Amino acid sequence: MAELAFDIGQTQSRLRLLSGDGPAAELELDGFRYGDDVLSTVFLLCREAADRFRVPSITAVAGGMTGLYGSVPDLSELATRLATTLSVQHLVVGDDAVSSHLGALGGEPGALVAAGTGIVGLGIGPAGAARVDGTGSMIGDDGSGWWIGRRGAIAALSARDGRSGGSPRLLASLESQFGPVADFPALVAQSQFPVGTVASFAPAVAAAAREGDREARVIWAEAARYIGDAVVAAATRAGFARDARFPWAVVGRLTGAADLLDPVIESLVSGRFPAAFRVSSGGSSLDGAVRLLHYPNAKTLAPLVGTSTKEPETTEEKDTDD
Repeated sequence: MAELAFDIGQTQSRLRLLSGDGPAAELELDGFRYGDDVLSTVFLLCREAADRFRVPSITAVAGGMTGLYGSVPDLSELATRLATTLSVQHLVVGDDAVSSHLGALGGEPGALVAAGTGIVGLGIGPAGAARVDGTGSMIGDDGSGWWIGRRGAIAALSARDGRSGGSPRLLASLESQFGPVADFPALVAQSQFPVGTVASFAPAVAAAAREGDREARVIWAEAARYIGDAVVAAATRAGFARDARFPWAVVGRLTGAADLLDPVIESLVSGRFPAAFRVSSGGSSLDGAVRLLHYPNAKTLAPLVGTSTKEPETTEEKDTDD
């Protein structure tokens, strides 16, 4: 019997098919577009995955996604659609903070921040589960890849305009990546995934910071402070005492710039929780989605996680009166 795990982010969606008949198969599809219906997105991705993987039915579906803001809506309609279309019996949908935590820390007590295109933190501790940020680019996601790319683009545009805070180095990088700076605002406005487009400039900002560009270095130092503060906030709200010993981790694409982030992040966390210890991620958010398929404590994480189970339909002979 086939089972499907999904990890739906702002830039891309990853899906993994698990079957007893062979090794797991994986697929990458488009990410979630803010403004779309979150549960319809899950349904469409599951249906496309079934087509791509060439499986007529799927027993269980589970995963984490962006766009839920810490509260999973009622799953009854989605569960019915998946049961009707793909014979799905068991459905689990969680906030992306949950799948990231399950992947990195296995759902055990500790604090985690997932920093990619967006940013979200989750602490699980004596006071329960506490989610931090993950509020989207309009009002949050400070320190994320989107935030870094946006700040870098602003520095580039400021250099073009002659405003303070401009960086000629970042202006040159922006034009090298996207073309004439005069066309950049329209390019973002017309992009199908504008947040992802802006976030894609973050690696260029990192390269400029490593080469000593002042504005780029300031941007990454501020991003590190935001990420470190999110770790501290997640642990504090989860109820960890100052002297508590617990694991914490930072995962996601931004960890590729550890040289720019780690000194500040580690200083902030150790300053607030000196006994806490950093761990390497035990797995990806997609690995966490796989664990969510049969995670025994899923219901205790509501409203961060929603579940629905349908009994398989059976054909029974019914007695009839003569």
